Amino acid sequence: MSEYEKLPEMTQYVFGLFRRVANRPDLPEEESNRIQEAHMANLRQLTERGELLTAGPCLEDSDLRGLMILSTGSVERARELTRDDPAILAGRIFLEFYTWYAPAGLQVVPPSPNVAKTSG
Repeated sequence: MSEYEKLPEMTQYVFGLFRRVANRPDLPEEESNRIQEAHMANLRQLTERGELLTAGPCLEDSDLRGLMILSTGSVERARELTRDDPAILAGRIFLEFYTWYAPAGLQVVPPSPNVAKTSG
């Protein structure tokens, strides 16, 4: 059996890179927090529908703000799913999408609520 034949079944996913919009205006903290809460609610909805596998912020202070992995294998579908994201509509971030070939059935299992959080 060849090494290729030993690989698990593969499929296409889409990953997105959240990038900061250059020269975006500063907002009052209250407005910034409102946009962020709405952005997080949007990501939760995508997760609950099974279309978003995982997402999270990048900790470095750069234009790369975070990433997401979507279960859709289509960049066009990923754009449809995220076009109404409040942070994108507010001109705070934009998304770059890429098709990613990875093992089928990829999933991210969140820790049990009983597991203590650790900081890194």
